[in-house]
Amino acid sequence: MNNKIEIRNMRIDDVPPVLSLGKGQQEFTFEHQSFWSEDQLTAWCQSKDDVCIVAECNGVIVGFSLYAMHIPTKKVTWENLYVVPEMRKSGVGSSLIEEGLKQIKEKGYTYVMACLNAVDKDGFATYLEKFGFKRGHKMLWIDREIS
Repeated sequence: MNNKIEIRNMRIDDVPPVLSLGKGQQEFTFEHQSFWSEDQLTAWCQSKDDVCIVAECNGVIVGFSLYAMHIPTKKVTWENLYVVPEMRKSGVGSSLIEEGLKQIKEKGYTYVMACLNAVDKDGFATYLEKFGFKRGHKMLWIDREIS
């Protein structure tokens, strides 16, 4: 069986599988939200400014990486990176990161940040340092739902 991985921009028809993968992940859950909604993901992948990429293997989405751009400041918030467990340690995550950083640079953005779960900070932070990320300060996440 050919397990060729394709890293590409997210399309509208990728929203349901990305939603399904993301909704099941505790690390994407915050006080007021348990991952993005279908409407949010649809609008996000239609945005010409943001970067949403997927990893596909044999017609199945096996990972994704989502970046939200703040145009006035040229700051990027790296919102999510996910790879299905059976594809981890195969280079899929690295490929998603490399493609995301390439697209961010091509769009002229100058700064990218991510919030990491403090419980898992050492493993994932060490991994991201291989891509040039630097550790910052411990932060407290606060949020409020506006409705």
